[in-house]
Amino acid sequence: MIEIPIRQSWLNTLSNCPEWARQDRMGLVTQKESSDMLRGNLVHSAIEQVGLAMMRGEDPTFDLMLGVIDDEFEQNVDAVDVWRQDHVRVIEIARNNAFAWYEEVRPLLDPVGVEEEFRFKLDERDGVRLVITGTADWHNRDGSIWDWKNPSRKYEPWEKKRWDIQSHVYCAAFGSTEFNLVALVDGAVQRIEIERTEAHTEALKDLCWSAAELLQSDLKVWPKRWGWWGCSPKWCPVWQAGECRGKHLGPDPW
Repeated sequence: MIEIPIRQSWLNTLSNCPEWARQDRMGLVTQKESSDMLRGNLVHSAIEQVGLAMMRGEDPTFDLMLGVIDDEFEQNVDAVDVWRQDHVRVIEIARNNAFAWYEEVRPLLDPVGVEEEFRFKLDERDGVRLVITGTADWHNRDGSIWDWKNPSRKYEPWEKKRWDIQSHVYCAAFGSTEFNLVALVDGAVQRIEIERTEAHTEALKDLCWSAAELLQSDLKVWPKRWGWWGCSPKWCPVWQAGECRGKHLGPDPW
C-alpha cells in the first residue's frame, strides 16, 4: 500500500500554480515572512488562547488577547522580511480585529477543539491511499467548523461558497456540513456560512486523485501559471528564489 499524504494548504498552492506546489512539496522554496502574515498570526494566537481558556471553563477577558498580541509581536517582529505596513499599523489592525472577534464572534462559540490537527483517510484505490492532513482553527460543540482570516478587504461570499477548498477538506475531516469563514478586516466582521455535503467530499476525492497522479509522476517540472495576481515577485516564493519568470525577468521587473 502506497500512502500519499496531502496537506490542506498545499491543495490551495496547487490550485494557484502547480510548479509552485511542486517546489514547495520538495522543500525547494520558502515564502518570505511578511507583515500580512505577522498580523494574521497575532490574531490567530490571541483567539487560540481565548479558546483554550474557554475549554478550561474560564471566562477570558479581552485583556488576554491584548497581552498575547503584544507578546507575539515582540517575539516575531525580527523574522519579518517584507513590511507592507509599519509596526504601529500592524498592531493597530491586529487589536481591532481581535476586539471585533471578541465582541461579535466569541459569544456564538463553545469550543471542543482549538488549532486541532487532523489526519484522515480520504480514499483508497489500486494500492494507493490518500491521507489528508491539516489544522482546524476552531471545532465548535455543535459540530460546526470555524476559520479566521485577516485579509485587507472583504471577500465575495459567492466565490468562497463556490470555490473554497479549505471548507471541503475540514468538513470531510470532521464529518461536518457547516463551515464558517470569518474575515476580520480592520475591525469589521464578515461571516460567510458555507455548507459542504457528501457530494463535495466526492468532488474533493477527484481533486486529490488528480494531484496524486502528479505526485507519482517523474516530471521534473509541473505546469506554470502566469495569468493571475500571485505570479509576481511580491507573492511568489519561486520567483523570489530566482526561478520561473524571475530567472529571466529579474527580482523586480515592475
